[in-house]
Amino acid sequence: MGRLLLTVAVLSGAVACSEAGPCPMPLEVCDGACIDLNSDPRHCGGCGRACGAGRICAGGECGDGTAAGCATRSGGAFVTLEACEQTVKLWVTNEVFVTHADALLHGATLEGRPILALQAGTDCDAQWTWHVDAGTATFASSPPVGTCEVCPGEVELKLSYYVNDVGLWCPAAATVVSVDRR
Repeated sequence: MGRLLLTVAVLSGAVACSEAGPCPMPLEVCDGACIDLNSDPRHCGGCGRACGAGRICAGGECGDGTAAGCATRSGGAFVTLEACEQTVKLWVTNEVFVTHADALLHGATLEGRPILALQAGTDCDAQWTWHVDAGTATFASSPPVGTCEVCPGEVELKLSYYVNDVGLWCPAAATVVSVDRR
């Protein structure tokens, strides 16, 4: 009987993580949403594996660390975009942007592409050595003049140029894959 219960528990956990369909790498489906199992304290390393109060999730492991500020942020949302088969997890405090992103995530047909002011330095997405200005993120129907329509990896490769000279990232084909309001 114990083996049967364990098997049912394992299988039900697998079902819970596959109900929303495929997510772009490195995100996984948990509770019907695309989640970063490497950094989400509610699903750290696996669906439903929550970190304790005051602990962070880094690299799929719960612990204490300098990224604790990301786990305890409030007054905004983590918005994950996919562009060029790469994901970028953004911390955004502009409620208009978050609402627009959430509507897109839930199937709304809205005009506009993200216009994001670039800043050097890793924030809550450790795969990138850049992040965006949380308060100025917006959606616009036409991009600014310039070369801001690039893949996230291109920004990473030419960080100084994109942060200092271009100043913006405006991916035309970006898709919203997750909105985590805090």
